[in-house]
Formats: sequence, C-alpha cells, structure tokens
Amino acid sequence: MGKGGGKWMGFFRGRFLHSLDAKGRVAIPQRFREAMGGSEEDLRLVMSVDPEGCLVVFPEAAWIELERKWEELPQMNDDLRTYLRFMVGWASEGVLDRQGRILVPPPLRDYAALDHEVWFVGLLHKFEIWNGERLGLATGPEKVRSVTQKLSGLF
Repeated sequence: MGKGGGKWMGFFRGRFLHSLDAKGRVAIPQRFREAMGGSEEDLRLVMSVDPEGCLVVFPEAAWIELERKWEELPQMNDDLRTYLRFMVGWASEGVLDRQGRILVPPPLRDYAALDHEVWFVGLLHKFEIWNGERLGLATGPEKVRSVTQKLSGLF
C-alpha cells in the first residue's frame, strides 16, 4: 500500500490555488499527485477537518498508520476520545478520478467555508485545503513571526 513497500513515503510541498466545480470536486495539484504515486491504491485519500478551520487530507496509507497509533492509546482518556470524535468522526474516504479530482463532501465544504477558489498547502506527509481568507489569517506575517520565534530552538 503506497510507496516504499506499504508505508507512505512521499512529501507534499508548496501552495496551489484551484477551483471547486459545481459538484464539489477539485483537482489535486499535479505535484501532489506525483508525490502520491501512480497505482490505484496510492490514489486513495482520507479527508477530515482541522481545528484551524481547514480540511486535512492524508494518503490512505498514512491515515491507516495514524489510526493504528490512535488505537494503541488509552481509549478511556476523555481528551483522546474528544479528539478522535473530531478527526475520525468527520473523516471521509475518496479516490481520485481519471482527471485527478476528488469530491469534497458538502459537510466538509461547509466546515471549511469552501466555495469556488480553494488553496492547497503541502505539509510533508499530508496536505490541507483552505478557504483563502482563513489561510491568510492562519499564515499572516505577524502569526508567522510569532511562531518562528517560539520554534527557533527546535531546529
């Protein structure tokens, strides 16, 4: 499943502006499709919501790895259950069509306030789909400066 003998190995990088069609489909950026590989298994995705108000999208192999990690955690933990209700409860599976598009279900489009133009943002082993205004708030210069200072000792 996926590149590298069963483990997700690709990386998503960059920002790309795309358009949702009237049916709620959007083309995944070509660079992201290339990172995913070419077999039908590689083209399966799991999409969920992110607390920042965007959608987060994982190749199915990467999502399955996350589920296995979550399954090993203490399920009696209230915070974990809340988090899993959020992430897993909103999750939707999809497969790219022949034109490299995926359907964004209406509840997920509503959650992320997606209408016509959407931004794809690569985040290493996953990518996000954003409303442009929300992305601007999340990645504005002041926010980035503040976060950069906080993280400066990590790398």
